[in-house]
Amino acid sequence: MAYSYRAVLREPQAGRVFGAALLGRLSYAMGPLSLVLFVQSATRSFAVAGAASAATALTSGLLAPLRGRLVDRHGQSRTLPALSLVYAAAFAGVLLVAGRSTVREGSTVLLAAVAGATAPPLAASMRVLWVSLVGSGPRLQAALALDSVVEQVLLTVGPLLAGGLAAALSSAVPLAAVAALAVAGTIAFTTSAVSRAWTSPGAEVRAGGWAGALSGRGIRTLVISLTGFGAALGIFDITLIAAAREAGSTALGGVLLGLLAAGSVVGGLWYGRRQWRLAADQRFVRLLGLLVLASALLPLARPLPLLGIAVVLVGLLLAPLDSSAYVLAAELAPAGTMTEAATWITTANNVTAAAGIALAGVLVGGPGVAWTLALACACLLVAFLIAVTGRARLRGGRPLTHWEPTQARRG
Repeated sequence: MAYSYRAVLREPQAGRVFGAALLGRLSYAMGPLSLVLFVQSATRSFAVAGAASAATALTSGLLAPLRGRLVDRHGQSRTLPALSLVYAAAFAGVLLVAGRSTVREGSTVLLAAVAGATAPPLAASMRVLWVSLVGSGPRLQAALALDSVVEQVLLTVGPLLAGGLAAALSSAVPLAAVAALAVAGTIAFTTSAVSRAWTSPGAEVRAGGWAGALSGRGIRTLVISLTGFGAALGIFDITLIAAAREAGSTALGGVLLGLLAAGSVVGGLWYGRRQWRLAADQRFVRLLGLLVLASALLPLARPLPLLGIAVVLVGLLLAPLDSSAYVLAAELAPAGTMTEAATWITTANNVTAAAGIALAGVLVGGPGVAWTLALACACLLVAFLIAVTGRARLRGGRPLTHWEPTQARRG
């Protein structure tokens, strides 16, 4: 039978742990805009602000699997608080040095890079903890769908909160809040009994040697497939704004992005409540195929209201695909690499999304909006073809039926 979101949050400790994780993850949602607003205000340079933001995003994305590996090997309660303190200290350093010295620009960018490199992987840690809290099957599907939906809400609320604090108080306040939220959320998360007791299943084996999670052929296939998905998301971010400008109102670009996010929330909530007979690998492949078909409408959808409808159709599939990818990562992760496997999903999405943003920024001014949206569809088609050709490897995971929630609550 289907498992409700209320039932997810009523599991012992689930509400408290999830709330703490969200508090810390709000820091990451606020972080990019908070950093740009403060550094630009302090240095009077958008170039320095952009460099600091890029440094944080780059080190955070590229080093996320390494941080995930540390969590798998040493546990959440030993690793996450230390990372959060360094992360907060780095942003505190940005607050102190930006605008105060002759070497402020280099120091600011360096400190921003340190912050990104040490960002605690709270999202990945929460996602693997759901396995301990609710077990497997429909319960895990509902929990991960809820997680993906709430994360989408945070990514919408975070920048609004950062901008509001900067406007009402000063540009330093939201960046200080970013540091404080990360520490507070991480400490609240790791002091819970379930986090303290958690160990990565099979951690004593440390499978894969230096390759870690990527020693699994299924994980490699999943990550490579998701690079196309991430690139498409990045292309959408820029191209939908450009489409609105082309139609005569740049402001409506925000509406289109809002429709994409709203569709994702609705699709994720619907997906998580249903009980699916298909295995996670089959759902992942079919959702990618549906996303290719939906995105194929975007280059053809004119005028703007029709484009808005097509955007909603695409959005409906985003959170379901995201949650199915995390279920699949948990099943495919080699022994002792569960957190690292989850961070590879984030890295695949975020790093290629940044590349998609950069590419779209060039293409919308050249070939134009329709061709750039067609490129996004092509990226999704490549992702789908990789998943289809690698179906045997994606089926190679072990179902999580052996890992029941009672195991995480001993003692």
